[in-house]
Amino acid sequence: MNKFLVSLFLLFFSLTAHSQVIRIATGEYAPFCSSSAKHFGFVSHVITEAFAREGHTVEFDFLPWKRALHQTANGEYDATSWWVYNEERAVNFLFSDTVVTNSVHFFYVKAHNYDFGWKQVSDLNDYRIGFTRGYFYSQALTDYKEKNPERFDVVNTDEQSFKRLMLKRIDLFPVNVVVGLELLRTKFGPNVIHQVSYHPRPLSSKEGFILFPKNKAGAEKIQKTFNAGLAKLKADGTYEQMLENLLSGYYSK
Repeated sequence: MNKFLVSLFLLFFSLTAHSQVIRIATGEYAPFCSSSAKHFGFVSHVITEAFAREGHTVEFDFLPWKRALHQTANGEYDATSWWVYNEERAVNFLFSDTVVTNSVHFFYVKAHNYDFGWKQVSDLNDYRIGFTRGYFYSQALTDYKEKNPERFDVVNTDEQSFKRLMLKRIDLFPVNVVVGLELLRTKFGPNVIHQVSYHPRPLSSKEGFILFPKNKAGAEKIQKTFNAGLAKLKADGTYEQMLENLLSGYYSK
């Protein structure tokens, strides 16, 4: 009996000794990550479950996006979630395997633009476009905005742009398709969501990653640990179920 208890204690000690609390800086971008969402949103849920598969727990701090990136780069956090790739970030961070794909589409009111279609940004010359301050949608749209600033209506939040879309103060509004539908569902209701559509052609489609600060000791090990847990989620179907939950509005309920 004593040998059994000793063995049990050693097993428990071994597991807890290797267990780690992973501190992650993130921001508000429902339903992907939000302090008010179920499981803190889809991406946060994926992160939590991926690390759990490897025996670790996660703590999230919700910060302004620039601050989350800056403080993680300084080594104050183990990781920051979630970001698309660019060369500037690659200088300071290691990237995880792909966690989510960010597809941005143009939303419009059916009655206002029932024949809206586009193939390239030059096809947008007849439209006034909403733009949320601080967001990067695509290089093509950024270049177009610099040459045609009068065609853009810049506000602080996606919700403001949707309100302006309904009032016909803008004609088009680019936003992540899941985020857009979630916002319409939670802030505007069924009477509005049925009036709005989005063009099937994405303005941009980019992979999203978890970033690990290169200057923090153990960052590469944590990166590999997360990737291993994420691979398990995808292999056993858990990730696919989470994705279905995301599209059904589960994370906002």
